[in-house]
Amino acid sequence: MSKLLQKVFLFLVISLFAFPLVSLISILFTEQQSAKWAIHTLLFEYTTNTIILMTGVGIISFIFGVISSWFVTFFSFPGRKFFEIFLFLPISIPGYIVSFVYTNVLEYSGPIQSLLREIFHLQKNDYWFPEIRSLGGGILILGFTLFSYVYILARSSFTSLNNSVTVASTLGQSPFKIFTSIALPAARPAIIAGILLIFMEVIADFGTSQILAISTLTTGVYRTWFLLHDRYSATILSIIELSIIVLFVIAEKVSNNKQKLYSSIIINSDYQRRWSVDNKILLVSIYFICVLPILIGFIFPIIPLIYWTAQRTSFFINDLKFYIAIINSVGVALVAGSILVIISLTIAYTARYSKITYYIARVMSMGYAIPSAIVAIAMLTFLGKLSSFISRYTVGITLIGTIGALLYSYIFRFFAIAFKTIEAGLSKIPNEIDWASYTMGHSPTATCINIHIPLIKKSVLFSFLLAFIDIIQELTATLIIRPFNFETLTTRMYELICDERYMDAAPLAIVIVLIGLMSVTVLLKLSNTNK
Repeated sequence: MSKLLQKVFLFLVISLFAFPLVSLISILFTEQQSAKWAIHTLLFEYTTNTIILMTGVGIISFIFGVISSWFVTFFSFPGRKFFEIFLFLPISIPGYIVSFVYTNVLEYSGPIQSLLREIFHLQKNDYWFPEIRSLGGGILILGFTLFSYVYILARSSFTSLNNSVTVASTLGQSPFKIFTSIALPAARPAIIAGILLIFMEVIADFGTSQILAISTLTTGVYRTWFLLHDRYSATILSIIELSIIVLFVIAEKVSNNKQKLYSSIIINSDYQRRWSVDNKILLVSIYFICVLPILIGFIFPIIPLIYWTAQRTSFFINDLKFYIAIINSVGVALVAGSILVIISLTIAYTARYSKITYYIARVMSMGYAIPSAIVAIAMLTFLGKLSSFISRYTVGITLIGTIGALLYSYIFRFFAIAFKTIEAGLSKIPNEIDWASYTMGHSPTATCINIHIPLIKKSVLFSFLLAFIDIIQELTATLIIRPFNFETLTTRMYELICDERYMDAAPLAIVIVLIGLMSVTVLLKLSNTNK
């Protein structure tokens, strides 16, 4: 790629990622409104609920993610290998699916409360039952859905402490002492990184908060923009949320740098030290910590979905919209995932020799941290202005509500996932291979296609699968930007949930979960095989 083409390419990439956010911020200076009701009336509620939700989810994720990873890594007990894999599974089910399952099962008209009233002959005012549509319900659901982020990172960090744990054990230190004085401090950067990732997921979440009727900053942005049509107030809320996200991104980067420092000074070995569990109280505690998140985050949501799907077999077999939604979801995910891999490969390969491209890619990666609702609003604002500009000088054109706009939002939102995976693969290829190829007369493009891609094919597949599953599960951006009458699995399911047709939504949810499980299974197999 020549220098001129490289500059043109970088300019286009920067423009595509910068203009939507610039268009959103420009509303503060172009809207002829002074409406500040959101700041005076609802901003405190939105912010408080968001902070409480993040705090509660963070506590649950820390307790069950860190302790379960410690038990699975350094203790030998029946079922350890089972828990080692199954503690990954809750992350395969989106929080909004878990929310609608628990809402249908635990609400007043649901089977649990109906059974209690029938058995004990109770009236509505004769008993108290915890309200699932509440902050507490959101904390439990998101906590046991997202804790796997902490589990994965903490377990990866703990496995690098084999020698340190072995030495401390031979010196007579107890497992508890080793955990508090060695393992926890060493894994602290990884744990903090996992919790910060969870915070970003919580603040970006729309579906779970909307179904559980929790007013957060993200739901506030959506309601203010689309229901109240107050663009000015919605922009203020978006900028506040973006500011919080930027702080989290900076903190996560600092934590990652510390983790690299720890990793560079840790000397590992193949020997794995594990304590046998002879104490019954300890064994019960291990099973409680390992079983509870699997039950709440995976087993309990799956069972009703399977039952409702079985009850609606004739419905979804004869429902043409069901199959159209599957085709649409898989189709846009395949196209967007392929485009993301191509763009990520191009930028990652260019960044090997261009510092400017490297820093641009880092800025572009922040798109994943931006909530989908804000991404969608920024896209609508930018594409609306672009459509008006084009129509002013040429034929009338509408870019909003098109497949292209939907793919654009996916690329903006999920670029970081594809890029970081491919970049990690390329970083393991020595530069000497490139130089040898160039001296033999091969161009950079030929070198990338014929040498680098075969060497990092596992990373490329990883990148595609991660982007694919995230696009399949994406709700907010798809709901806002999709073309008219274009249904995906998530949007069709959301409409049925809003109509309180929970059982009709179950087959769609099952398909989303199955795709997630298949992707997680492939990713686990890829991670356990050598390149």
